[in-house]
Amino acid sequence: MIVDDEAKIRNGLLKLLSSYQQWEMPVVFGDAESAFEYLRENRVDVMITDIKMPEISGLELIRRIREINGQVQIIILSGYSNFSYAQKAIEMGVRRYLTKPTNPREVISILMKLEEELESDQIADEEESRGEKEPVEVSNLAVAKAIQYVESNYAKKMTLRDVGDKLYLSPNYLCKLFKKHTGKNLSEFITEYRIEKAKEYLRDVRYKVSDVAELVGFGDTKYFSSTFKKLCGMTPMEFRNGKNADTE
Repeated sequence: MIVDDEAKIRNGLLKLLSSYQQWEMPVVFGDAESAFEYLRENRVDVMITDIKMPEISGLELIRRIREINGQVQIIILSGYSNFSYAQKAIEMGVRRYLTKPTNPREVISILMKLEEELESDQIADEEESRGEKEPVEVSNLAVAKAIQYVESNYAKKMTLRDVGDKLYLSPNYLCKLFKKHTGKNLSEFITEYRIEKAKEYLRDVRYKVSDVAELVGFGDTKYFSSTFKKLCGMTPMEFRNGKNADTE
């Protein structure tokens, strides 16, 4: 789906995407309201939308869509490089935020990657519905590599997509494998591993709690402390001051 109030942009994207015969002809809308009404009744894999449009903005359109459909992949194509727009878009699960003018090759590259992910997810769902299983060694290798990646990169900002990209797997498919073979969600594993590493740092009084938070990949000290307490039943300072003696 293409949503943009500029006819030149709509037509350009339509011409570009229609040249790829393996993709279904995109539906095109010049306003967000019409696009939303279409999505209420129809399935779309990917939507490319502008962010500034009359009456209803692209961000408002995305917010409405997320209330009824969490699966459609969304790419924003905007003339605005405003950070707050990009930040809000990321919070709503937008896959990419591109600024105009955009290189057509970049658009096609992103769409091809999304196509691979969608096909991978579809194959996984079909195998699951038929009761088919991946060879254990293949699945275990992917999970082992995911764990190794987390152990090597826990101190950095890391998302499920980062891990999936490293293994050339979609995040959804990787999470299914990880859950099946470990019994844990990958996001839970990342958090728990970071907290375990935090315990090691907290035992060294040279590090402040804020230092420890940064060392294990938490950008916000308050969030780190609340997460630590949730998982350990005590604050980082309580752990450091010896309350952990009865629990270890």
